[in-house]
Amino acid sequence: MFPPAKVLTVVETTKHVEPVRAFEFWRNTALKNLGIVDRPNPHEAFSANRLAALSAHTTLLLTESSPVSVEGDLRHIRRAGRDEVVVSFFLSGHGYLEQGSCGHVVGVGDIGFIRLDRPFAVGGLSPYRELRFSVPRVNFEARVGNADALTGRRIRASPSTELLTTYMHDVARSATGMSEAEAGLAVEGALHIVRSLVGDRDDGDRASSEVLRSLARVHIERHSHDASYGPRAMAAALNVSRSKLYRAFADGEGIAAEIRDARLDRIHRWLTSASNDRTPINVLMHACGFTDAPGFSKAFKRRFGMSAKDVRALRQG
Repeated sequence: MFPPAKVLTVVETTKHVEPVRAFEFWRNTALKNLGIVDRPNPHEAFSANRLAALSAHTTLLLTESSPVSVEGDLRHIRRAGRDEVVVSFFLSGHGYLEQGSCGHVVGVGDIGFIRLDRPFAVGGLSPYRELRFSVPRVNFEARVGNADALTGRRIRASPSTELLTTYMHDVARSATGMSEAEAGLAVEGALHIVRSLVGDRDDGDRASSEVLRSLARVHIERHSHDASYGPRAMAAALNVSRSKLYRAFADGEGIAAEIRDARLDRIHRWLTSASNDRTPINVLMHACGFTDAPGFSKAFKRRFGMSAKDVRALRQG
């Protein structure tokens, strides 16, 4: 009798790579052939590691990484030829996902969905730890339902999503030494939980204004480095009128303030990270689309109650 087939597990890391080459190494190994890979702050030290479990039933990835973005374009998608659905969850940090006319900023406990046979954009907006698994679309649709109804969307964090996250985290921890049969049962269990979550999901995301706000926030995060990116460019990218975009954010300070605050929040995150201690504040400012130093200083202090210099000094003690 032959021993049962085992799941193949691989550990990838930048630990033994020179820091200046770490991002390039990660892009050309772990993220090779996925699409256009970039990072929001090229001045920040980069590190990453990943456990990959590969079986006939699923590909499971447990990743810890500095911020990075991946844009799956048609060229890479056709080359890869993967008709699969990816289910992802952030264990720490936050990021985004976008596909078709849907997109969301996702945080701890949220569950996101994308298809690998269509253009997509995903990424981490802060240092993050993420768990994701992919299954053939035909299997996903047989056990969960229409993939098109979910891709590019998220299910918000709840006790129910925590159940799936905990379940898949346990699967990842036991992947080494797992048999193919056990992997198949693990995926069946995960898809059963996903099906129950889909049935209970909040239909509020279907409201057009909420969908537009969510997608707009993804675009803001993705383009926060571009000083020229404003409501006009966003409306064109989202293929909506500027009046519709303005209405979607009418309950707050408006779309321009949303863009400004997202840029300020990113700089604040960078200032509270030790990996940016040697990067001058004016470099971080320009990396987030600010070109007017006095205007930046005033806006930053109004939002956080202290100067950027004081925020950095507070973290450094």
